[in-house]
Amino acid sequence: MSELNKHGRLPDKTYRNLILICIIIVQLSLIGLIRFWPDIEYTPSLAFDITEQELVLLDDIEITRQETSPPAPPKPQLPVPIPNDEIIEIELDIDFDLDLPELPELETGAGTGVTGDEARIVSNPQIPPTVVRIVEASAPEEVPPEIRGKLEMIVNFLVDENGEVEEVSIMEIRLYNEEGSYEELPFVQYGLMDAVLKAAMQWRFRPARQDGERVKAFTRQRFNY
Repeated sequence: MSELNKHGRLPDKTYRNLILICIIIVQLSLIGLIRFWPDIEYTPSLAFDITEQELVLLDDIEITRQETSPPAPPKPQLPVPIPNDEIIEIELDIDFDLDLPELPELETGAGTGVTGDEARIVSNPQIPPTVVRIVEASAPEEVPPEIRGKLEMIVNFLVDENGEVEEVSIMEIRLYNEEGSYEELPFVQYGLMDAVLKAAMQWRFRPARQDGERVKAFTRQRFNY
């Protein structure tokens, strides 16, 4: 009790020593408890019975083999048609009530192409035909004003090795409206198609070339009315 200070408390040094002594005592107690703990042997108990399996000897196994396979089912017999001289007449009663307008005959095109040993035609030449002379098609006077300036024809030319037009044909006919869009027409009257074909035959081109040689080739141009 002489170590107590005037406030009745132990000095810090004495207090730390007591804490260390307590820790040492606890550690020694744990070591002794683990050291002298009695050993207990654990023996597991099986709660199920193992039945003795039946043994089968190889000599007791009888091997069976199928000597022959069953025959395949017979193929179905198809009836063989027997020809005869009987003529069956069937009358078809078809009533077509179609109110079609009378369409004019389309222009078949124009050209000087002949059959035989001709030069080959290159579909996509390295240098395509180039226009050197243009002949405008003259519009007939009977063309109505509602289609004047609104009609366009796409013409397909076959140009030979000399730059002359060998064949022409009209591929497409377009009629434009005020909005700038167009509708495709199957034909147009007033002699416009014939005038376009005649003018197209008078065009001249610089011939197409393939590997430095002049060749026949196709090209397309537009005609506007």
